[in-house]
Amino acid sequence: MTKYTIQSTRSTAVAAATLMLLSLSCTRPILGFAPPISFATQQKHHNLLQTSTVLNSANDNSGDEARRLKEKADQYRNEAEKLRLTLGLKRIDELKDDIQVFMNKEEFGSTEQEQKKFAELKARVEDLVRKSVGDEEAEKMLAGLSSFSPNNNNMTVQSSPVPGVNVNVALTEEEMKTAVSFLGSLPIPVKDTLAKAAGYPSFDSIINLEEFVTNLNVNKDASTERLRRLYFQAFAKNIPGGTDIVVQDSNEEYEIEGLSKVIQQKIEERMENSTRAMELFPRVVQEADEAILPREIDANVIFQLLDRNTFMAIEKPMQVDGGYIIRGQNKRKTATRLLEVIDEKLAKESPQWKESFQLSFVEIYADSSDQLFEDALLITPNKFVPMSPKLLSAFVTAISLFSSVVYCIDTFSENKMVMQRLKEASEQAAAGITGTYDLTWFNELLVPMLVTIGLAQGLHEAGHLVVAWSKGIKMTPPTILPSQALPYLSFQNRIKTSPKDYTDLYDFAFAGPVTGLTVSFLALLLGLQLTTEVDQSTAQLLPSLPVGFITQSTLGGTIVDLLLGGGDGILLSQDPSTQIPLHPVAIGGFLGIIIHAFDLVPIGSLDGGRMSQAVLGRVWHLTFSSLVFTVLFLSSLFNDGFNLLLGFLFIYSFTQRDMEIPCRNEIDRVELPRAVAAVVSWILAALVLCPL
Repeated sequence: MTKYTIQSTRSTAVAAATLMLLSLSCTRPILGFAPPISFATQQKHHNLLQTSTVLNSANDNSGDEARRLKEKADQYRNEAEKLRLTLGLKRIDELKDDIQVFMNKEEFGSTEQEQKKFAELKARVEDLVRKSVGDEEAEKMLAGLSSFSPNNNNMTVQSSPVPGVNVNVALTEEEMKTAVSFLGSLPIPVKDTLAKAAGYPSFDSIINLEEFVTNLNVNKDASTERLRRLYFQAFAKNIPGGTDIVVQDSNEEYEIEGLSKVIQQKIEERMENSTRAMELFPRVVQEADEAILPREIDANVIFQLLDRNTFMAIEKPMQVDGGYIIRGQNKRKTATRLLEVIDEKLAKESPQWKESFQLSFVEIYADSSDQLFEDALLITPNKFVPMSPKLLSAFVTAISLFSSVVYCIDTFSENKMVMQRLKEASEQAAAGITGTYDLTWFNELLVPMLVTIGLAQGLHEAGHLVVAWSKGIKMTPPTILPSQALPYLSFQNRIKTSPKDYTDLYDFAFAGPVTGLTVSFLALLLGLQLTTEVDQSTAQLLPSLPVGFITQSTLGGTIVDLLLGGGDGILLSQDPSTQIPLHPVAIGGFLGIIIHAFDLVPIGSLDGGRMSQAVLGRVWHLTFSSLVFTVLFLSSLFNDGFNLLLGFLFIYSFTQRDMEIPCRNEIDRVELPRAVAAVVSWILAALVLCPL
């Protein structure tokens, strides 16, 4: 029994050391592993680094000679790095060979001799690890090794009656937790290597990580050379064009230059994937000021709170444009519960963290080609500053307000009686004649139109404000966007703080345009009724809209035709330039339904786009939004006369093409009733904006 105890325990310990050495030899080239080398080599490398540093700091105008010297220095530095890598791998191989010899011994000496040999190997492993990596990382790697010893009483050993057959060494709960956590931080090739060593096709095929660790612990017959070949096979599978890489026989050395090229390709791909992961997020996130961005130490605050019962991280925090991401798998039932658990831990461990940063659970483009997107934790600042300057926004708003008043006045331009009376009043004012002209009659017609448009838009913004206040969402003052074919195009709001989830984002987006659209419809119906009831003298002063403009809205034009023309289409079948006199309230209502319908279009960060993002998620909203934009653009090309769509798409392309800032929970979608309401609102917007 003692013999089996020593053998199985020693095998477990040296297997752990071998695994650690394999991790060093496999992963350190990617991370820049630099084992100790001779003083001469160090001095040469130091001189090369100094030369490269001086050349890097040279002025760009120094000439071709300086650039050639810099390229030569870079070449020497690369050769020095290759030499350091070769020497380091050689030292690792020597130590692994000694460990393998120790593991394969069938005859054992005294227990004291075994302990002495084991202690010697363990000391060599610790020395190599400490000299190869930083202190913090070395402590993490050696933490698991320190728990093994030939006399570890915490292990339960089941002896085997058959010599040479591995015995089952049960890991303690703490050892299992450490092993599972360590697995999550390993690169994909190393994970695949260990999976194959334990009898799995690949790491992705593993369902139960604890079972995998147990199988890996039991399987002691994998040689170092076999593990190394498995690693290179797994590494080749995960790089661009990896199928072209051929693994050499065990007696041949891997060519360091070819490996360096492979590593460089892998690093470039990783950088590309980190950029691609943020393509779904707006520029205000990706281009945030570096002064407010989280640092690696801030990202590690979250990483240290994760465990196998909350979020199983498959990698350490990776820096991206706008913050950090942590890929992994949610171990809670819902995303909401996951964030609640992490927030509770964060409040205890680092309550000041949330004063500057926030954690979101989002979907990003996946690294793997097997799937389109994956879940990840996103660490960003907790406030997003709009990119447009305040002064520019104020200037655009002032221009839009002025153009709105001019537009409403222009609706009277085809009324000859009104134009004549305004001309006379203008001439009298220019001549300095006072008290002989009165514009009250004109103000009584203009003001109702302005009030109707302003009331609908005011209630639109009030809807946003009420929901934002109730949900704790902060937003910027609205910027009024100009339009040539309408009084104005839209009131643009920027969200500065993230909504809790997609439900909050949906409610914020839905409340505004639906309220404004409802008020505008009621105003149109009331205005058309007033049009039929005005006296003859007032009817001669009414503003008007051309038939060609009214027919730009299927729903609006149909309502006008039903209430004024009897619904036979006679009213709207006239020449497009024919003017239709309407009460100012009716014109305000007609213009209002078009303006608010544009806000409901499901593209970009319009209110309709926010609703689409809440219903479909970022990835599918991007697809749907692109399809809608294409349809609108093609429709604008084949539309004669008043082209409302083309002007809308032009302004949109400059102002609201980005998606909305991340919600804290972007995994859970809105409920079915909200999704149905969104579809109904989009259909209503289409009926308003599609021409007859």
